[in-house]
Amino acid sequence: MTTNSMPGPPPARWPWPAVAALFTVLGPAAAWLGLTLTYGPGVPGPYALFYVVPFALVAVTWIPPRTDAQRRRRLATGSAGCLMAFFYPNALLVTWLVLWAVAGS
Repeated sequence: MTTNSMPGPPPARWPWPAVAALFTVLGPAAAWLGLTLTYGPGVPGPYALFYVVPFALVAVTWIPPRTDAQRRRRLATGSAGCLMAFFYPNALLVTWLVLWAVAGS
């Protein structure tokens, strides 16, 4: 008697492009909201390049997952990208204040 080693059809899953599209909308919205809520002067042109990292993390969510572990990793990656985009202006302001305090002393 032989057994079939082929796995059965995957269980029904919710469509992944909807999740990736949600992170694609949430990433810039988080960046805008973080910039709006910051008391700093805004993000000057060259410093806007640091948004590449959070938006790259959000872009990774567009790779379709094959396993549940990959799905969880991509959800975590997209969430981390949105959080980084949200907190980046605050981190920039704190860095500026620390550098200002060190240079002033």
